[in-house]
Amino acid sequence: MANDVEKPFGAYALAGRRRQLLRWAQSAPAGWLGRRAALILRKAVLSNGPDIVDATVEGLKYRLYTRDNVSERKFLFMPQFFDPYERARLKQTLFDGGVFVDIGANAGIYTLAAAPHVGAAGKVLAVEPNPAVLERLKFNIALNGFQGRVTVAPVGVSDAEGSFDLVLDDSNLGGSSLVAARGANRITVECRTLRALLAQYGLEKIDALKIDIEGAEDKALAPFFREAPEALHSKLLILENSPAAWKIDLPALLKDKGYALEKTTHMNQVWVKSGQDRGAPPS
Repeated sequence: MANDVEKPFGAYALAGRRRQLLRWAQSAPAGWLGRRAALILRKAVLSNGPDIVDATVEGLKYRLYTRDNVSERKFLFMPQFFDPYERARLKQTLFDGGVFVDIGANAGIYTLAAAPHVGAAGKVLAVEPNPAVLERLKFNIALNGFQGRVTVAPVGVSDAEGSFDLVLDDSNLGGSSLVAARGANRITVECRTLRALLAQYGLEKIDALKIDIEGAEDKALAPFFREAPEALHSKLLILENSPAAWKIDLPALLKDKGYALEKTTHMNQVWVKSGQDRGAPPS
């Protein structure tokens, strides 16, 4: 699906009945019945409906694409079901002047959630190698005026520097992967190691890190945690739960480095550095 980053925000806003159905879906209560209701409402909006929607979600502006990226579609209609524990935990951890690293930033849902909490003195590094979603990420950052606190790195993260094939999932751009073959199309992307990337952007600490790179999390994190000084270890780590794809025992490595598994959700593992203040768990 072609991106549109030229038209002003609001050009793709829903109107009339579709706008009301979207509001109902976004306000559906948490739980099985609420999820079912939101899915039915989403289907009604998208039936012969729009491919692109401009909307304010949780107080932030987004241009979201409904046909080729599962995370954008889900977040638009069901933000209350989109990683609620993880995003609440992220907001608890970050503070004015904090640092958040988002590896596999996609269209920017985590990046934008973090940006208000690090403040003007803080930093968010959003890492995304896929050109299609990279363009959407940059657009959503600009919509909210976060260019001063969010830096976009248009690269992948792996265990070595160089050029690698990114296999594209044409039905779900967020499913594109350096290690999982989910489609016939592929592009060449530049990759950095995480330690080199942090050095490039002058980051000397990380308060929270989220990594969702479709099964390649071990390739990015293992060399980092084996070699990086402890000062660079994030207090909070939100890790896509993909153990079947990992070539090493990543949880064992994290425990060895002083992390404790706080929670396993539907999609992720949430790890906390031992000795850090965890705060009250999200309700």
